[in-house]
Amino acid sequence: MKFSKSELDIIYQYAAPTKEETLAGMKEIVPVIKDILTKAIVENAIRKLEKIPEPECSQFVAATKARFLAERDNSIRQRLAAAKLQEPIMQGHDLSGKERFHPETRHMITLEVQKDCFVGFKGERFRFYLSDEGYRNAKHSEQEGEIKIKSHAAVVAGKLYPDKKPRQRER
Repeated sequence: MKFSKSELDIIYQYAAPTKEETLAGMKEIVPVIKDILTKAIVENAIRKLEKIPEPECSQFVAATKARFLAERDNSIRQRLAAAKLQEPIMQGHDLSGKERFHPETRHMITLEVQKDCFVGFKGERFRFYLSDEGYRNAKHSEQEGEIKIKSHAAVVAGKLYPDKKPRQRER
């Protein structure tokens, strides 16, 4: 017997150890369902399950539940793995760190290390709050090819004023 994806989803949500318990849970919600389409899906799933004899029905419900749980677990694992492969973690000063509020702080930069140097290893990303002298040193390191400044913001009394990037003209 063929079940639609929506029917399988309903079976998963109301899966119980026995056919009777599963059907009882599904029949219990039918009177309170307002949406006509959802009500029809639940009623169709009930009719189809009633046609399946007991040992096979319980096995089918258990297999459906196991498949849904496996898909859910795999999607979570895949998303976590993808997140780890994305950009590396930002190191250095915290966005709301105390360095931001020092009176001599004038610049906030985010940078990526281009080659191993005193700042870090290639590929690492950092955020720093710098004085004017520290910013000059960072610009010098960028000219040397050690780092690449990804963004800059002026800092005045702890407030950030990001540089505006020039817009590209549309043709």
